[in-house]
Amino acid sequence: MCGILGEFGKVISSKNQFSDLLKLSVKRGSDMIGYYNNIPQESSQKPLAQFGFNRLAIMDLRDIANQPMISKSKRYVVMCNGEIVNHLNLKEKIGITNNDLRTTSDTEIVCHALDTFGFHRTINLLNGMYAMSVYDLQNNVLHLVRDPAGIKPLYYARTDFGWIFASQYDQIFKHPWFLPKLKINPEALTDYLRLGYVPAPAALFEKSWLLEPGSYLTIQSDFNAYSGQYYVLDSIEKFKETNEETVAELTNILQNTFSDYIHSDVPLGSFLSGGVDSPIVNAILSKSLPDLKAFTISNSDFDFDESSQAKMISSHLGIEHHVEHLSELKVANIIDKQFLAFSEPFADYSSIPTYILCSEASKYYKVLLSGDGGDELFWGYPRFLSTIDYQKWFNYPKSIRLLWAGILRQFGMRISSGIELDNIGEWVFERQSPNWHSDVARMVPNSNHSFSTKALYSSPYSDCSSVDLLMWLRKNEFYGHMQRVLLKVDRASMAHNLEVRVPFLDKRIINFSSYIKPELGIKHRQTKYLLKQVLNKYVPQNYYLNEKRGFSFNLSKLLDTELKENIQDTLMSNNLFGSELIEKNIIHKTVNKFYGQNEIRNEWGLWVLFSLQKWANLFYNK
Repeated sequence: MCGILGEFGKVISSKNQFSDLLKLSVKRGSDMIGYYNNIPQESSQKPLAQFGFNRLAIMDLRDIANQPMISKSKRYVVMCNGEIVNHLNLKEKIGITNNDLRTTSDTEIVCHALDTFGFHRTINLLNGMYAMSVYDLQNNVLHLVRDPAGIKPLYYARTDFGWIFASQYDQIFKHPWFLPKLKINPEALTDYLRLGYVPAPAALFEKSWLLEPGSYLTIQSDFNAYSGQYYVLDSIEKFKETNEETVAELTNILQNTFSDYIHSDVPLGSFLSGGVDSPIVNAILSKSLPDLKAFTISNSDFDFDESSQAKMISSHLGIEHHVEHLSELKVANIIDKQFLAFSEPFADYSSIPTYILCSEASKYYKVLLSGDGGDELFWGYPRFLSTIDYQKWFNYPKSIRLLWAGILRQFGMRISSGIELDNIGEWVFERQSPNWHSDVARMVPNSNHSFSTKALYSSPYSDCSSVDLLMWLRKNEFYGHMQRVLLKVDRASMAHNLEVRVPFLDKRIINFSSYIKPELGIKHRQTKYLLKQVLNKYVPQNYYLNEKRGFSFNLSKLLDTELKENIQDTLMSNNLFGSELIEKNIIHKTVNKFYGQNEIRNEWGLWVLFSLQKWANLFYNK
């Protein structure tokens, strides 16, 4: 992958200031630094543009393929962070040959597509993982665009001097145009405390944003801007989940799609778990990549360890296998380095094993293949099933639910506390939250979530069918939880100059998943039913895990040992970041309660608070 940085304004910052900002993302691409400005063409009517690029060279390693890249017509200046996996198909569609190309880079083909089709048609033709800027010199217009799944990040901000955009958030809030007026966005802070990250389109500071998945932003020559969505996850019920026809069709699509993710001029490796998704990626691509090497994290805690299953799978597929052991000491020793990978507050603690595994893999490879996205698209989480199980409870008033639950619990039945909430949307929100709504309300009085977050967790209509509820849950996971996963993997991998490709989030697979009529909890109780049927074609069923163990570790134990002093020193400080909005005494009480003799402890909630202050100490206070 790469890092991009740009200014589009009435002025541009000094070359030294700009270079210093560009250096912040050097780990995203250390093979080359590119630069462009339009100062020689300066006129009073034109906005000034200044672009910088940190390249991780994957396709066409020559200098001639460096970016920013100018199209053949000289109309467009393009920077692309990511991979356009259908670039060869685009080449055919445009009608160009190798003689028309200077490079074998996918970005050059994007430039030709822009010359041929223009911006809007081109972005609808793209497939892959990308965050891109397109400067139209003819109309003095800047376009920013992000891939349909939100795999690659793109932040932007509006200032008194013009617009700035970047791959990393610290390049936004440390920019001299933005820095003097830093002000925390209270809704973004509330979203963070509730979810452990700030979901797009919000960002932590006011007047800055993260471009949403499948969206574009167009900034005109007068600096007015408008945004749009060119891709939306939708539902068109065509194939039944349990049909053999559906399994055969999906197998064919996976095989054809995954083959487009191995185009590279450097060797590729892969992640491998003991579950379903990454084993499918490895099984299909091991045929084309005989020297494929897979990387797995192991854990001495059985509840989190999948390495024995991964070993069986790799042996069966004939794949070289590297297992990296996760120890408490290793985690404690890399905590600050891990936090430095995230230039925005982030509190999914599975980022730690992800960071460690990426560090090890980067010693051998510049590109790794991942199985992310399978759970969200194919109903892989157990929470899908439990929501369906309790769906009908929400057809009754809350008072009736509480009364009935109390009676059943007296007879020894386990009834989820989720039925005590007002609606299914609130229950789904609480299950995704490290801190409950009531806890966040005490921490941030008069707190309110961003409009997009409230919309995402707005409950489906009360009498919807089970199929409609499953479709709603899938869309919620795609634009909610999955965004946190993708953010984690992007930052942890980019910290090590490592590109992680996510073939399950190819448009062809996303589109096909939209045609499937789910039957989870209706006709069967098998999460990821379709993917398991596909994997059974390659791997014996008893080799992989049917239930998720999660890519994680025993956080509670770590908080009580190696990190206890660090956490207490950080959170008991009188100089907490956000103290103008956050009740400091509530944070102190939360820490004291956690380390008291309480049987019920919220370790993830504490980690969210700790992560915010660690981020501030490493990025904001310096």
